[in-house]
Amino acid sequence: MNKRLVAVAGGAVVLLLAGYWGLSVQSGKQAEKRLEDWAYDVELDDKLHWQSVSSSPFGGRVSIHGIELETGSNQPAVRVAELIISDLLENDERSRIRLQFKGIEVDDSAYAGLRGIGALAGGDVRRAMHGFEPALNSGLLTLKPSDLELFVDIDDGAGTLESELSLNLPELFETRISYQLNNQRGLNKQLSRLQDDLADADNLYQVLGLFEAAGQALQRAEIDRVTVAFKDLGMTKRSIALQQRYNTPLDPTAGSADEQRERHFERHVKEMVKNCEGEELGRSLEDACELMGDLLRGDAKGLELSLRPDKVRLFDLSKVNSERSAKRLVERLNPKLSSL
Repeated sequence: MNKRLVAVAGGAVVLLLAGYWGLSVQSGKQAEKRLEDWAYDVELDDKLHWQSVSSSPFGGRVSIHGIELETGSNQPAVRVAELIISDLLENDERSRIRLQFKGIEVDDSAYAGLRGIGALAGGDVRRAMHGFEPALNSGLLTLKPSDLELFVDIDDGAGTLESELSLNLPELFETRISYQLNNQRGLNKQLSRLQDDLADADNLYQVLGLFEAAGQALQRAEIDRVTVAFKDLGMTKRSIALQQRYNTPLDPTAGSADEQRERHFERHVKEMVKNCEGEELGRSLEDACELMGDLLRGDAKGLELSLRPDKVRLFDLSKVNSERSAKRLVERLNPKLSSL
């Protein structure tokens, strides 16, 4: 009797697994058909290729394997081992999606822009980081496949826009940016209409007008929270070694070369911290310069900046026209910097 029950139970499990697999295959075919239609609609059907598509039987998750995107005749293709689409929700009131790109492979030249991060960050940071280019070019000759994740949730009922972007570059760094905007009731409907309106636009002026209208909606958005995190995965350690090895004037009569390198590097970091403290960045953000020094020495694995503003709109960021107004805005943003 027990053997019969075991056999029946085992058979039921096999049937359930077979049924699940059949539904998965069917869902995968439906997902691939939608992907083909989308690629055709955006005119990528001759540039975007993939090996296979799989999906959960209840439509909660889609995986696209072996993606390759041709970017131009003289440009290397972008390859992604797997793209996972999940948390998908789309209706009149709400749109939500999570995209996970795993194993991104691009030509190393695509990361050349890392050397300009200081310039993009602004004058204060650029001057504070002056002379420390190895921190942005750590001598890594080849890059391992990277991972990228994007989450977006637009909720008309709550009037919120929430988003998170994370990037993992093995042996370099990991970064994450997340934020939430309030006072965005109706944004989901507006963006849905925008897609149709752009398709029907007859000329460039109509397109610009549509984007201007969408921009006005974002201007009234209030910043609820912002978090920016950076975690070192080996870039800083190699940068320190390069800085000490190639930027240290050695004196044959002054003892150990390694000790000279360490002393020179420490003086260099202290000078950078001092310069930082003289800039608006250091005066406005408590412990910012000290924490930057810890990161450059390798004493901290990373930094996290969080903003919890006192009723600040996106439009307020564009109204800064003096040092006084900038200082007041920073105070209202309530920034907090901490080490990881």
